[in-house]
Amino acid sequence: MNTIKIDRRKFLKLGMYTAGMSLTIGINLSCSDKIDESNTGNDKFQPNVWLRFTMHDGLTVIVSETEMGQGVYTSLPMILADEFCVDWLNIKIERASSNSVYGFQLTGGSSSAKKAWKTLREAGAIARELMISAGSQFMGVPNNECVAISGEVIHSGSDRKVKYTELLPIVSNIKVPEHVKVKDSSDFNIIGQSIPRIDVPSKLDGTAVYGMDVKLDGMVYATIAHCPYFNGALVSYDKTKAMAVDGVLDIFNINEGVVVIAKDTWSAFLGAKEAKIEWIDKGEKNLTDETIHDYVSTAKEENANNVLTKGDVDDLLSIGPSTSRQYTLPFQAHATMEPMNCTVAVTSDEVDVWAPTQSPSLAHNVAENEINSFSTFKIIDKVKKKIFKQNNNRIKIHTTLVGGGFGRRLQQDYVAEAVKIAKKIEKPVQLVWTREEDFHNDFYHPYSVHSMSGKLDEHGMPDTWKHFAKGVGIGKGNSAKIPYDIKNISIKAIDLKLDIKTGQWRSIAEHYHTFACEHFFDELVRQGNQDPLEMRLALLKQKQRLKNVLEIVADKSQWGKPNDSDFFQGVAVRSSFGSHVALVASLKLTGTSFKVSKITCAIDCGIAVNPNTVNSQVEGSVIFGLTAALKSRINVKNNKIVQSNYHNHRLLRINETPQIEVIIVKSQDEPGGVGEPAVPPVAPAIANAILMATGKGTPVLPIKL
Repeated sequence: MNTIKIDRRKFLKLGMYTAGMSLTIGINLSCSDKIDESNTGNDKFQPNVWLRFTMHDGLTVIVSETEMGQGVYTSLPMILADEFCVDWLNIKIERASSNSVYGFQLTGGSSSAKKAWKTLREAGAIARELMISAGSQFMGVPNNECVAISGEVIHSGSDRKVKYTELLPIVSNIKVPEHVKVKDSSDFNIIGQSIPRIDVPSKLDGTAVYGMDVKLDGMVYATIAHCPYFNGALVSYDKTKAMAVDGVLDIFNINEGVVVIAKDTWSAFLGAKEAKIEWIDKGEKNLTDETIHDYVSTAKEENANNVLTKGDVDDLLSIGPSTSRQYTLPFQAHATMEPMNCTVAVTSDEVDVWAPTQSPSLAHNVAENEINSFSTFKIIDKVKKKIFKQNNNRIKIHTTLVGGGFGRRLQQDYVAEAVKIAKKIEKPVQLVWTREEDFHNDFYHPYSVHSMSGKLDEHGMPDTWKHFAKGVGIGKGNSAKIPYDIKNISIKAIDLKLDIKTGQWRSIAEHYHTFACEHFFDELVRQGNQDPLEMRLALLKQKQRLKNVLEIVADKSQWGKPNDSDFFQGVAVRSSFGSHVALVASLKLTGTSFKVSKITCAIDCGIAVNPNTVNSQVEGSVIFGLTAALKSRINVKNNKIVQSNYHNHRLLRINETPQIEVIIVKSQDEPGGVGEPAVPPVAPAIANAILMATGKGTPVLPIKL
């Protein structure tokens, strides 16, 4: 076991936050925002804000990460429960409130398990040691002769034992220890087990509550029509025709668009259609696919951010033969199955928001900004702060299950709109966007163009590498770094501005930079007639974990051993979000077209808290990556988004999904990310398989097989 020192006051009051974000398991704050630091009572054990143990309910854990299908409602409580030494079947889960004691809540960047690991282990270990102390006192035996197993304290010398529930009257008086030991990984009983997800049964029987499932007394329904142009304005709408639709109650405009209020969502949708809303395009540029590509591809290096420089790359490239390629990756929509929605109830002194959000804290901030424009609330806040010494706790964010996030629900535009509408109509309201509004008002995956150049030495080994990334919303390009041991490297990036909104998208910058890096690597080394997998192994000298997963996936995919002449393979690797992935795409040539027949993926994500969720997350990442690689893109024409629904924004279908084999590498390292690391290698692995088959590279996504 590893011994840790406990800051008791910090632990009791605030817990331990990581990088400005928190994963918290704690008390139920549905009735009160005050944290009870006492540990008194004969039927309750609450040593800190991370857990609650009672006579009737056993262990209850509260999770402040949003459940989007990734399994955090299961894997994170597993960490605490293992250290607390209780039976998994007796666990209960609650979603954290938006109280500031839980820190800044944001679920993204594949960070949930990474943030939780140390904090939840310590929380569970403290609770366990308090129970052991209480048990030794109860049995009148030395503390060091007792152990905790499955909710009981056992005296190893006599096999006497006492249940946690029997110790509740005693444990409340035990002082929190200054030092506590967390388990060695060899002693884990729950961590590392493939445990079925807690959230699945409710999704199967229909009792799961997503944003659109929220129902309030007296609630009305709303939708909003936004301007379809990137830079436009409202001209007019026909209120009479909209109000003639059965069920429509009102129509009005706010800064964000035209709002229709109705007795149900469908009537609101119909009312918006009948309103004959007219917009004007005020954009100075005519943005189309062609003009955007010209703008991005012709960007110059002079103003680019210098990410990495080793050697005199430009001079070396000017001498002798070299290889140059350019790759283009399009805008992509998130296309979540559950469209943007939010339910809000505003009273004279309280605002309740029910939102399928990835960040309750950001939702709280935008709600506060909206209601602070209402003078009555400002007065109430000033009185509370001056007289009662209270901060603003009247905004409550109730986070529901999420029907697809992928980074889109880190943006809180739909929350701000719902609060503004509820404040205006003075009734509880549920705002639901149409699918068309969802596609036209996304924060898209950035558009990027990558200019690549490289050279081989006399042995066919890459010795010069240049990557110039240009794009809309790509930032400083830090993710363009490569894992390979190449002598001379130049990486630059320039972030360009347009009126088109961009944002986080599953694996974010890792997606487009990995495609450019991994596909160009194959194009470059094949100029020297080298095996791209063997070349990777040779150049991953300093990246042992990445090299290890590559060796594993080569073996599992039977790299280089095709069963017929129409069978082709491509490989790609990436370390991202604290994990390491190698992926092989196997393609079958049928006639004149290819089909992806199998994806083999090995991941080293450190300790796999729940292999069941790791496997599911990797499979989901592969399918998400396949859609982006083969199917979807966002087109722009006349300053508007072309795609409007799933008929012209295609997703991978079940019958198109290849066999997916996931290999989870055993590791003793702390957990890394899982939800995103397998997305980036998918597209370049497929492109590399096509390169193997045809000798031709893939300059543009999506790939046409």
